This record gives sequence, C-alpha cells and structure tokens, in this order.
Amino acid sequence: MTLLWAARLAAVFAVAVACYLTLTPDPNGAGLLPDYVGHLGIFAGVGASFAVLRRASGWSKAALGGLGFAVVVIGGGTEIGQSFTTRDPGLRDFAFDVIGGVSGLLLADWAAPRVWRGLDRVNDPSRSTGDSAP
Repeated sequence: MTLLWAARLAAVFAVAVACYLTLTPDPNGAGLLPDYVGHLGIFAGVGASFAVLRRASGWSKAALGGLGFAVVVIGGGTEIGQSFTTRDPGLRDFAFDVIGGVSGLLLADWAAPRVWRGLDRVNDPSRSTGDSAP
C-alpha cells in the first residue's frame, strides 16, 4: 500500500470515527471526559488526517483552505445530524469541532515535514547534521 492510499484510508477512517462518536445515541465511554475535550480531540484527528492526505497527495498549501472548509462542513453536518438522534446539537459543540479540526490540520501540516526529516535521519545516520564521533 502506498503512502497516498494509506493517507486516503486514514482520512476516511477519521471522518467515520467522528461521525460514529458524534451521532450515536450513547457512544461507549461517554461522560469520561468533558464534552469539549471530546469534540476537540475527535476533530483534531480529522484535521490531522487531512494534513497527512495533503502532504501525501502533493497538494499545494492552497489546499489547506479547502480542507479547512471540509472540517467546518463535517463539524456542521454532525451537529445537524444530531437533531435526528437522541443527541443535542449545539453551537458550542460546533465551535469546538471547528477549533479542534482546524488546529489539528494546521499543526499536523506544520509538523509532518519535520517528523519525516527526523525519520530519514534515524533510518540513514549519514544524513545527521550533528558532529560525528571520531
């Protein structure tokens, strides 16, 4: 499996998990954390998976705007969808969805090249920039 396909699957999986956790009547583990922590974490995962997809696809930085918009649409869609379940939709929850998703997107997009460079150095010590021992 190529990195691109793995990134695509990760993004689809992250969105599916977000939909499951925000739309099921009583997901397992509900109430263990404050509500806002769950929204931030769930959507940070969605945003991070979108950042990895952008990097793996070779899309330009301009794609960040579209991916950020996708996070907003998914967050809004899950809140609207909650009105058809026993869950309570809320503007506050939507705000935490967007904050978590966009933060995850931008942080992961910033971190991805740094992490991959670090992995290259681990896999190939000759790429290290430090002093070598005599």
